[in-house]
Amino acid sequence: MSEQRDAPRVYGVRVGLVSGLFSIAQVLLSVAAAHGSEAALRAIQHTFTILTSGGLVDPTTVAPALIPMLLTTYLAMLLAGLVTVWFAGRAGRLAAIAQGRHAGGASAGMWVWLTSTGIWLLASIIATVITNSDGTISGVFVGTFSSAYLPQQLIFLLLQEIVAALFCLGFCAAAGAQGARNAPVSPPNAALTPLHAPAWYPQRPPQGAYPYVPYGSYPMPGYPPYPPYPPQPGQSGQQPYPGYPAYHPSYPGYPGYPPAPPAQTPQAPANPHLAAPQAAAPMPYPPPPSFYVPQQAAPPATPPAAQPE
Repeated sequence: MSEQRDAPRVYGVRVGLVSGLFSIAQVLLSVAAAHGSEAALRAIQHTFTILTSGGLVDPTTVAPALIPMLLTTYLAMLLAGLVTVWFAGRAGRLAAIAQGRHAGGASAGMWVWLTSTGIWLLASIIATVITNSDGTISGVFVGTFSSAYLPQQLIFLLLQEIVAALFCLGFCAAAGAQGARNAPVSPPNAALTPLHAPAWYPQRPPQGAYPYVPYGSYPMPGYPPYPPYPPQPGQSGQQPYPGYPAYHPSYPGYPGYPPAPPAQTPQAPANPHLAAPQAAAPMPYPPPPSFYVPQQAAPPATPPAAQPE
């Protein structure tokens, strides 16, 4: 029971760890975009220095060079958020399957969001501390590739990411709940649900409609047949109860079974010379002593002499 209760948290954290890998990839892409636009960043920061000292300079001449960096960073951030929402839906589906009911999806989605967001914020802090740069608006104003304005850069960066994460929280909870609703969950008593026969299959008669017939009382080939079920009350003949499946014509002893042909008694042939020769009687064992004595051939019979008249 505890495993089912903790299923949203367990699956939310596990799926959130996988989603956190995409968050780390977004941070690395942002840092790479910032280093790719290092010349434009240094130029815009030098422009800001001149403006703060009272000089005259036009920053719009350098700003277009920063557009590819900003687009890469924020589009990667949006893509990572969409991936997190998708993983939240999968976590809700897994939690519902583990619990056996359509519940816990929103909680699983929020756990995915919490785990992925924590990894994202931690990776952003580590990458900013190491490289002293990022590809967001904070990197444009205070990303000097040195630790001079590192606290301000971290605060500005984390504020952007927290606002984006709070906006993503609602989508993750909704995606997790939707995933739980679409999960293929079987009812708890599915194993006890009776199976219904199709309409064309003979239905089972009601309780007590037929007398109990013990196993083995049905006729088998070669054995004397048993009488069929008693007729329906009020009718004559061997009429079975309505709804009982009809017997196959090959069953002996039931209506519709063809009767056996009458036994044929052997008849003596009209001509005794055409009768089949009878088989000799079997010789006893052991053979008598006369069996071993050579038999003398009998002399041919002579016709009797004619009597004189």
